[in-house]
Amino acid sequence: FNIGLNVLQVQFLQNEAPVQAAGSANDRFFIRRAELIAWGKVNDYFPRYHMLADFGALSNVTANVASGTGNQILRAAYVDIVPALSAQPYIDKIRIGQYRIPVGIEGSTSSGLIDFVNRNYITAAPGISGGGTAGTTTANVTGASVGSTIDFIPERDIYFDVKGKPFEFLEYDLGFMNGNGINGLSTVDNNSQKDVFGRARIKPRKDMFFSFGTIAGKSTNLNSRNGGRGLGNYDRYIADFQIKPEAIPGLWLQGEFAWGHDAPLASTATGATNPEAFPNRSRGVMRTGWYVYGKYLFQSGFMKDWELLARYEEFDTARGLSEDMMYRTTVGINYY
Repeated sequence: FNIGLNVLQVQFLQNEAPVQAAGSANDRFFIRRAELIAWGKVNDYFPRYHMLADFGALSNVTANVASGTGNQILRAAYVDIVPALSAQPYIDKIRIGQYRIPVGIEGSTSSGLIDFVNRNYITAAPGISGGGTAGTTTANVTGASVGSTIDFIPERDIYFDVKGKPFEFLEYDLGFMNGNGINGLSTVDNNSQKDVFGRARIKPRKDMFFSFGTIAGKSTNLNSRNGGRGLGNYDRYIADFQIKPEAIPGLWLQGEFAWGHDAPLASTATGATNPEAFPNRSRGVMRTGWYVYGKYLFQSGFMKDWELLARYEEFDTARGLSEDMMYRTTVGINYY
Protein backbone atom coordinates (compact mmCIF):
# COMPACT_ATOMS: atom_id res chain seq x y z
CA PHE A 1 0.00 0.00 0.00
CA ASN A 2 1.37 3.41 -1.00
CA ILE A 3 0.08 6.91 -0.42
CA GLY A 4 1.48 10.23 -1.60
CA LEU A 5 0.98 13.65 -3.14
CA ASN A 6 0.41 13.39 -6.88
CA VAL A 7 0.43 17.10 -7.66
CA LEU A 8 -0.03 20.40 -5.79
CA GLN A 9 -0.44 23.55 -7.86
CA VAL A 10 -1.18 27.08 -6.71
CA GLN A 11 -2.12 29.43 -9.54
CA PHE A 12 -2.37 33.17 -9.95
CA LEU A 13 -4.34 34.31 -13.01
CA GLN A 14 -4.35 37.91 -14.25
CA ASN A 15 -7.16 38.65 -16.71
CA GLU A 16 -6.81 41.73 -18.92
CA ALA A 17 -9.97 41.21 -20.99
CA PRO A 18 -11.83 44.50 -21.64
CA VAL A 19 -15.10 42.85 -20.56
CA GLN A 20 -15.01 40.22 -17.84
CA ALA A 21 -16.95 37.00 -18.26
CA ALA A 22 -19.85 36.41 -15.92
CA GLY A 23 -18.71 35.01 -12.57
CA SER A 24 -15.03 35.77 -13.14
CA ALA A 25 -12.75 38.41 -11.71
CA ASN A 26 -9.85 40.51 -12.96
CA ASP A 27 -7.41 38.25 -11.14
CA ARG A 28 -7.64 35.05 -9.12
CA PHE A 29 -5.30 33.31 -6.70
CA PHE A 30 -6.40 29.75 -5.97
CA ILE A 31 -5.50 26.09 -5.52
CA ARG A 32 -5.44 24.68 -9.05
CA ARG A 33 -4.87 21.03 -8.13
CA ALA A 34 -4.35 19.22 -4.83
CA GLU A 35 -4.28 15.52 -5.62
CA LEU A 36 -3.76 12.79 -3.05
CA ILE A 37 -3.03 9.34 -4.49
CA ALA A 38 -3.11 5.83 -3.01
CA TRP A 39 -2.19 2.64 -4.83
CA GLY A 40 -0.89 -0.88 -4.31
CA LYS A 41 -0.65 -4.47 -5.54
CA VAL A 42 -2.33 -7.64 -4.29
CA ASN A 43 -0.60 -10.27 -6.45
CA ASP A 44 0.26 -11.01 -10.09
CA TYR A 45 -3.44 -11.37 -10.93
CA PHE A 46 -4.31 -8.04 -9.28
CA PRO A 47 -1.19 -5.99 -10.10
CA ARG A 48 -2.63 -2.61 -9.17
CA TYR A 49 -5.43 -0.90 -7.34
CA HIS A 50 -5.54 2.87 -7.55
CA MET A 51 -7.44 5.80 -6.05
CA LEU A 52 -7.00 9.54 -6.62
CA ALA A 53 -8.78 12.45 -4.91
CA ASP A 54 -8.46 16.10 -5.90
CA PHE A 55 -9.32 18.55 -3.14
CA GLY A 56 -9.02 21.58 -5.42
CA ALA A 57 -12.62 22.46 -6.37
CA LEU A 58 -13.13 22.46 -10.13
CA SER A 59 -15.43 25.44 -9.84
CA ASN A 60 -12.44 27.62 -9.00
CA VAL A 61 -11.03 27.09 -12.48
CA THR A 62 -13.76 29.05 -14.22
CA ALA A 63 -15.58 31.10 -11.61
CA ASN A 64 -15.70 31.82 -7.92
CA VAL A 65 -18.79 29.76 -7.26
CA ALA A 66 -19.61 26.77 -5.10
CA SER A 67 -21.79 24.05 -6.52
CA GLY A 68 -22.21 20.31 -6.18
CA THR A 69 -21.25 19.67 -9.79
CA GLY A 70 -18.02 21.61 -9.35
CA ASN A 71 -16.62 19.57 -6.47
CA GLN A 72 -15.70 16.28 -8.15
CA ILE A 73 -13.31 15.10 -5.46
CA LEU A 74 -13.07 11.46 -6.53
CA ARG A 75 -11.04 11.54 -9.73
CA ALA A 76 -9.95 7.92 -10.10
CA ALA A 77 -10.75 4.54 -8.57
CA TYR A 78 -9.90 1.36 -10.47
CA VAL A 79 -8.42 -2.11 -10.26
CA ASP A 80 -6.29 -3.95 -12.84
CA ILE A 81 -6.97 -7.65 -13.37
CA VAL A 82 -4.81 -10.18 -15.23
CA PRO A 83 -7.25 -12.89 -16.41
CA ALA A 84 -4.47 -15.35 -17.29
CA LEU A 85 -0.72 -14.98 -17.01
CA SER A 86 -0.33 -17.22 -20.07
CA ALA A 87 -2.33 -14.71 -22.18
CA GLN A 88 0.16 -11.90 -21.62
CA PRO A 89 1.17 -9.76 -23.41
CA TYR A 90 -1.59 -10.37 -25.99
CA ILE A 91 -4.18 -9.67 -23.31
CA ASP A 92 -2.04 -7.85 -20.80
CA LYS A 93 -4.69 -6.78 -18.29
CA ILE A 94 -8.25 -5.59 -17.85
CA ARG A 95 -8.93 -2.29 -16.12
CA ILE A 96 -12.30 -1.72 -14.42
CA GLY A 97 -13.29 1.54 -12.74
CA GLN A 98 -12.99 5.29 -13.19
CA TYR A 99 -9.80 6.63 -14.73
CA ARG A 100 -8.37 8.56 -17.67
CA ILE A 101 -9.79 7.33 -20.97
CA PRO A 102 -6.93 5.77 -22.99
CA VAL A 103 -7.47 7.92 -26.08
CA GLY A 104 -5.02 10.63 -27.12
CA ILE A 105 -1.90 11.65 -25.20
CA GLU A 106 -2.46 14.57 -22.87
CA GLY A 107 -5.96 13.55 -21.81
CA SER A 108 -4.65 10.18 -20.67
CA THR A 109 -1.63 11.70 -18.86
CA SER A 110 -1.60 12.57 -15.17
CA SER A 111 -1.77 16.23 -14.19
CA GLY A 112 1.48 15.71 -12.31
CA LEU A 113 3.24 14.88 -15.58
CA ILE A 114 1.83 17.35 -18.12
CA ASP A 115 4.14 20.20 -19.11
CA PHE A 116 1.64 23.07 -18.97
CA VAL A 117 -0.53 24.35 -16.13
CA ASN A 118 -3.66 24.25 -18.33
CA ARG A 119 -4.60 21.41 -20.63
CA ASN A 120 -5.05 21.94 -24.35
CA TYR A 121 -8.30 22.85 -26.11
CA ILE A 122 -8.95 19.26 -27.20
CA THR A 123 -9.35 18.18 -23.58
CA ALA A 124 -11.00 21.34 -22.23
CA ALA A 125 -12.05 24.27 -24.41
CA PRO A 126 -14.16 27.17 -23.14
CA GLY A 127 -17.73 27.37 -24.36
CA ILE A 128 -18.83 29.83 -27.00
CA SER A 129 -22.09 31.64 -27.69
CA GLY A 130 -23.15 32.93 -31.08
CA GLY A 131 -25.98 33.46 -33.50
CA GLY A 132 -28.62 31.24 -32.05
CA THR A 133 -30.50 30.28 -28.93
CA ALA A 134 -29.38 27.15 -27.12
CA GLY A 135 -31.68 24.23 -27.76
CA THR A 136 -33.28 25.70 -30.88
CA THR A 137 -33.10 24.81 -34.54
CA THR A 138 -31.04 27.94 -35.27
CA ALA A 139 -28.41 26.98 -32.75
CA ASN A 140 -28.23 23.41 -33.96
CA VAL A 141 -27.86 24.38 -37.61
CA THR A 142 -25.13 26.93 -36.98
CA GLY A 143 -23.52 25.17 -34.05
CA ALA A 144 -23.86 28.29 -31.95
CA SER A 145 -24.50 28.68 -28.25
CA VAL A 146 -22.30 25.90 -26.97
CA GLY A 147 -22.33 26.64 -23.27
CA SER A 148 -20.05 25.58 -20.43
CA THR A 149 -16.81 23.72 -21.15
CA ILE A 150 -16.60 21.73 -24.37
CA ASP A 151 -15.40 18.34 -23.21
CA PHE A 152 -14.41 17.44 -26.75
CA ILE A 153 -12.26 14.42 -25.92
CA PRO A 154 -13.50 13.35 -22.45
CA GLU A 155 -10.75 13.05 -19.88
CA ARG A 156 -12.26 10.56 -17.41
CA ASP A 157 -15.13 8.12 -17.23
CA ILE A 158 -16.14 4.80 -15.68
CA TYR A 159 -15.15 2.04 -18.07
CA PHE A 160 -14.10 -1.53 -18.81
CA ASP A 161 -10.86 -1.65 -20.82
CA VAL A 162 -8.81 -4.53 -22.28
CA LYS A 163 -5.13 -3.72 -22.76
CA GLY A 164 -2.63 -5.70 -24.77
CA LYS A 165 0.64 -5.72 -26.69
CA PRO A 166 0.44 -8.39 -29.41
CA PHE A 167 3.68 -7.19 -31.01
CA GLU A 168 6.71 -5.29 -29.76
CA PHE A 169 5.74 -2.30 -31.91
CA LEU A 170 1.97 -2.36 -31.27
CA GLU A 171 -0.17 -1.66 -28.19
CA TYR A 172 -3.96 -1.51 -28.03
CA ASP A 173 -6.85 -0.52 -25.77
CA LEU A 174 -10.44 -1.60 -26.39
CA GLY A 175 -13.42 -1.06 -24.12
CA PHE A 176 -16.74 0.57 -23.30
CA MET A 177 -17.74 3.33 -20.88
CA ASN A 178 -20.72 5.25 -19.56
CA GLY A 179 -20.10 8.27 -21.78
CA ASN A 180 -21.44 10.65 -19.15
CA GLY A 181 -18.24 11.98 -17.63
CA ILE A 182 -16.85 11.36 -14.16
CA ASN A 183 -18.96 10.86 -11.07
CA GLY A 184 -20.27 13.96 -9.35
CA LEU A 185 -22.37 14.87 -6.36
CA SER A 186 -25.47 15.77 -8.33
CA THR A 187 -25.14 13.68 -11.46
CA VAL A 188 -25.85 10.01 -12.00
CA ASP A 189 -25.34 7.83 -15.05
CA ASN A 190 -28.56 8.20 -16.99
CA ASN A 191 -27.20 7.15 -20.38
CA SER A 192 -28.16 3.51 -20.90
CA GLN A 193 -26.46 3.31 -24.30
CA LYS A 194 -22.79 2.85 -23.41
CA ASP A 195 -20.01 4.29 -25.57
CA VAL A 196 -17.19 2.29 -27.12
CA PHE A 197 -13.57 3.43 -27.41
CA GLY A 198 -10.34 2.10 -28.79
CA ARG A 199 -6.75 3.06 -29.48
CA ALA A 200 -3.89 1.51 -31.44
CA ARG A 201 -0.37 2.80 -30.78
CA ILE A 202 2.50 2.03 -33.14
CA LYS A 203 6.11 2.35 -31.98
CA PRO A 204 8.44 2.07 -34.99
CA ARG A 205 11.34 3.00 -32.68
CA LYS A 206 11.67 3.28 -28.94
CA ASP A 207 12.05 7.07 -29.17
CA MET A 208 8.75 7.72 -31.00
CA PHE A 209 5.16 6.55 -31.39
CA PHE A 210 2.08 7.30 -33.47
CA SER A 211 -1.46 6.39 -32.47
CA PHE A 212 -5.06 6.59 -33.58
CA GLY A 213 -8.07 6.46 -31.29
CA THR A 214 -11.83 6.77 -31.47
CA ILE A 215 -14.87 7.18 -29.22
CA ALA A 216 -18.39 6.61 -30.48
CA GLY A 217 -21.81 6.23 -28.95
CA LYS A 218 -24.88 8.11 -27.84
CA SER A 219 -25.19 11.18 -25.67
CA THR A 220 -27.96 12.64 -23.59
CA ASN A 221 -28.72 16.23 -22.71
CA LEU A 222 -29.88 15.33 -19.19
CA ASN A 223 -27.30 15.94 -16.47
CA SER A 224 -24.46 15.60 -18.99
CA ARG A 225 -21.12 17.31 -18.46
CA ASN A 226 -20.16 16.79 -22.08
CA GLY A 227 -20.72 20.41 -23.06
CA GLY A 228 -22.30 21.01 -26.42
CA ARG A 229 -23.72 17.54 -26.90
CA GLY A 230 -27.37 16.90 -27.42
CA LEU A 231 -29.55 13.82 -27.68
CA GLY A 232 -28.40 11.23 -30.21
CA ASN A 233 -25.24 9.83 -31.84
CA TYR A 234 -21.80 11.37 -31.65
CA ASP A 235 -18.29 10.34 -32.72
CA ARG A 236 -14.69 11.28 -31.99
CA TYR A 237 -11.43 10.52 -33.80
CA ILE A 238 -7.95 11.51 -32.67
CA ALA A 239 -4.49 11.02 -34.16
CA ASP A 240 -1.33 11.82 -32.21
CA PHE A 241 2.44 11.52 -32.22
CA GLN A 242 5.34 11.88 -29.80
CA ILE A 243 9.03 12.04 -30.74
CA LYS A 244 11.97 12.13 -28.32
CA PRO A 245 14.95 11.68 -30.66
CA GLU A 246 17.85 9.81 -29.12
CA ALA A 247 20.22 11.83 -31.29
CA ILE A 248 19.16 15.06 -29.53
CA PRO A 249 18.79 14.35 -25.78
CA GLY A 250 16.36 16.71 -24.11
CA LEU A 251 14.24 17.44 -27.20
CA TRP A 252 10.55 16.49 -27.12
CA LEU A 253 7.99 16.99 -29.90
CA GLN A 254 4.29 16.17 -29.55
CA GLY A 255 1.00 16.83 -31.30
CA GLU A 256 -2.64 15.75 -31.51
CA PHE A 257 -5.41 16.29 -34.05
CA ALA A 258 -9.04 15.51 -33.19
CA TRP A 259 -12.33 15.76 -35.05
CA GLY A 260 -15.88 14.54 -34.68
CA HIS A 261 -19.61 15.24 -34.62
CA ASP A 262 -21.92 15.97 -31.71
CA ALA A 263 -25.57 15.09 -31.50
CA PRO A 264 -27.93 18.04 -32.09
CA LEU A 265 -28.47 20.10 -28.96
CA ALA A 266 -31.44 18.83 -26.99
CA SER A 267 -34.38 20.95 -25.90
CA THR A 268 -37.64 20.64 -24.06
CA ALA A 269 -39.26 22.81 -26.71
CA THR A 270 -41.81 21.35 -29.10
CA GLY A 271 -42.58 21.88 -32.75
CA ALA A 272 -40.11 23.49 -35.13
CA THR A 273 -37.58 24.31 -32.41
CA ASN A 274 -37.29 20.72 -31.23
CA PRO A 275 -33.93 19.20 -32.33
CA GLU A 276 -35.67 15.82 -32.58
CA ALA A 277 -37.54 17.25 -35.57
CA PHE A 278 -34.29 17.36 -37.59
CA PRO A 279 -34.56 15.32 -40.81
CA ASN A 280 -33.45 11.74 -40.17
CA ARG A 281 -32.12 12.78 -36.75
CA SER A 282 -29.11 14.30 -38.50
CA ARG A 283 -25.78 14.65 -36.78
CA GLY A 284 -25.03 17.92 -35.05
CA VAL A 285 -22.07 20.22 -35.43
CA MET A 286 -18.65 19.10 -36.65
CA ARG A 287 -15.75 20.21 -34.43
CA THR A 288 -12.00 20.03 -34.97
CA GLY A 289 -9.04 20.78 -32.74
CA TRP A 290 -5.28 20.35 -32.84
CA TYR A 291 -2.06 21.37 -31.14
CA VAL A 292 1.68 20.93 -31.54
CA TYR A 293 4.35 21.65 -28.99
CA GLY A 294 8.03 21.28 -28.46
CA LYS A 295 10.31 21.51 -25.47
CA TYR A 296 14.01 21.25 -24.77
CA LEU A 297 15.59 20.29 -21.45
CA PHE A 298 19.18 21.51 -21.15
CA GLN A 299 21.51 18.68 -20.23
CA SER A 300 24.56 20.69 -19.15
CA GLY A 301 25.97 24.18 -18.68
CA PHE A 302 24.53 27.05 -16.65
CA MET A 303 21.02 26.21 -17.98
CA LYS A 304 21.20 22.58 -16.83
CA ASP A 305 17.81 21.25 -15.62
CA TRP A 306 15.98 24.25 -17.14
CA GLU A 307 13.41 23.49 -19.83
CA LEU A 308 12.02 25.84 -22.49
CA LEU A 309 8.69 24.95 -24.09
CA ALA A 310 6.09 26.38 -26.46
CA ARG A 311 2.68 25.21 -27.68
CA TYR A 312 0.36 26.42 -30.42
CA GLU A 313 -3.24 25.20 -30.70
CA GLU A 314 -6.53 25.81 -32.48
CA PHE A 315 -10.10 24.73 -31.83
CA ASP A 316 -13.04 25.16 -34.20
CA THR A 317 -16.20 24.85 -32.14
CA ALA A 318 -18.37 24.37 -35.25
CA ARG A 319 -17.30 23.96 -38.85
CA GLY A 320 -19.29 26.37 -40.96
CA LEU A 321 -19.83 28.87 -38.16
CA SER A 322 -17.80 32.05 -38.62
CA GLU A 323 -15.91 33.90 -35.88
CA ASP A 324 -15.80 30.92 -33.52
CA MET A 325 -12.21 29.76 -34.10
CA MET A 326 -10.02 29.75 -30.98
CA TYR A 327 -6.26 30.23 -31.13
CA ARG A 328 -3.77 30.08 -28.28
CA THR A 329 0.01 30.22 -27.98
CA THR A 330 1.62 29.23 -24.69
CA VAL A 331 5.29 29.60 -23.77
CA GLY A 332 6.93 28.63 -20.52
CA ILE A 333 9.92 27.59 -18.47
CA ASN A 334 10.13 24.53 -16.23
CA TYR A 335 12.83 23.73 -13.72
CA TYR A 336 13.60 20.21 -12.53
